[in-house]
Amino acid sequence: MASFSTASTLVTSFATRRGRITRRAASASSSSRTPEKDESVVRDRQSLSFKDSATGVDVTLVGTMHYNPVSIELASSTVTRLREADALHAVVLESCPSRWKKTQKTQPPGSFLRWFLYNEMLAAADAAGDPTKIRLGDQRIEDLGACAKRTMADTARDVLDPLGGGWGRLVRDWRDGFSREIDGRGDARGNLRAADLWCDVALLLGMPVSMFRYPMAWAIKSPKVIVPFAAFAWGMERIPSLVRPGALDAVTGAYVMSGEERLVSALFLALDVAEVVFISRLFLKALLETRNDVLSRSIRDACEESVRSGEGGGVVAVLGAAHLNGVQLRLMGDGDDE
Repeated sequence: MASFSTASTLVTSFATRRGRITRRAASASSSSRTPEKDESVVRDRQSLSFKDSATGVDVTLVGTMHYNPVSIELASSTVTRLREADALHAVVLESCPSRWKKTQKTQPPGSFLRWFLYNEMLAAADAAGDPTKIRLGDQRIEDLGACAKRTMADTARDVLDPLGGGWGRLVRDWRDGFSREIDGRGDARGNLRAADLWCDVALLLGMPVSMFRYPMAWAIKSPKVIVPFAAFAWGMERIPSLVRPGALDAVTGAYVMSGEERLVSALFLALDVAEVVFISRLFLKALLETRNDVLSRSIRDACEESVRSGEGGGVVAVLGAAHLNGVQLRLMGDGDDE
């Protein structure tokens, strides 16, 4: 446990020093910042700062790799910087009331799980220093489940209806979903680039921590989801060992699969294709498009609150990195945010 904590501390410390050096260099010389065609967007590591097109309020989207120490530091430092400058109106979290309540119940302040599964959402909330500034901006988990079921059902119908336009709808959704939710406004207009993630050495060093903490958190907080999934994966892995094996051909010496092995091979091929088709559409439609609509609306609501209050404070949104470009597209007026 000590070594785990030490590793997380070292990674976070490295990221903090790197962020400070980067900001000092940027303030010392404008040439140190990557030139952008759209100067209204400021990139800083995995964050994007710009003005909401409808209200003019300053918005900072912090893209995170969930449970990564570097992302935790970035979320905390971003919120802290604005709070100390008295320029923070609200912090929007990629969470909903049900999920946040469960997090508070399983990870109360001072508990082992609070430390062990500390994440960027908790860090941002702690940095805000005022619970009234926290906005839970994500789609309700109950609605997300229903949306995912509808998407899977729609996908099944489209797969089985190639002549009725089903396959065309799948291709169109993939193409439009990637363009809108992944590419967003495009690299030249200030979105989050793949290089902003994969060229951050500290973030990559923290990836093993993220890959350990994330499924562990799911197992603890949502065993009804993770246990059936783990049982299914284990069962699929066991299938090949249960079938009758083939044999070597007496004449050619080549291996000849048994009928059962051929059946299992065909089953796994079908599952591979189905995984690509179903999971990709689920990801683009239910997990990104629908939730990005909700997240951007929540951020816009916080911006409108700031205008009505007359305080003029900005809004920070802490999101998974995959959401940044789609949410930015909506808030900057390039996409429908309703």
